[in-house]
Amino acid sequence: MKRGFTKKDFTDKLAPNGDCLEWTGALVHGYGTTKAWGKQWLTHRLAMHLEGVDVTGYHVLHSCDNPKCCNPDHLRTGTNQDNADDMTSRGRQARGTTNGSAKLTEKQVLEIRAIRGMSQRAIGKLYGVGQDTISLIINRKKWKHI
Repeated sequence: MKRGFTKKDFTDKLAPNGDCLEWTGALVHGYGTTKAWGKQWLTHRLAMHLEGVDVTGYHVLHSCDNPKCCNPDHLRTGTNQDNADDMTSRGRQARGTTNGSAKLTEKQVLEIRAIRGMSQRAIGKLYGVGQDTISLIINRKKWKHI
């Protein structure tokens, strides 16, 4: 008879790294993943579940910024907005050329902001983007980090 998943099955796959308890098994996008009770789990979510925390409908956020960490002391539940705020406050969001959809480089944005005497539409044509993008860059609504 096959035994069920236990907390020991989980903790046996953790290794200390400083204050973190890192998952040593399979990873997906840097996060631990495993199967328990016939369901695929992200291990930081499973860690909270094993501590008796209902994670349904919530994100599980890391205070340590270590996606492999399953230390319940480093985890808390939060909303999508909490997760986005954490990402922004810690500088983990894709910005500039680290954003896969960026059409411009940091150098080009600085060049655009330095141009005088040319319409935004003409600048947009020169750089292969729309006038609306040029306006957002000039008014620092886009590429605010430079």
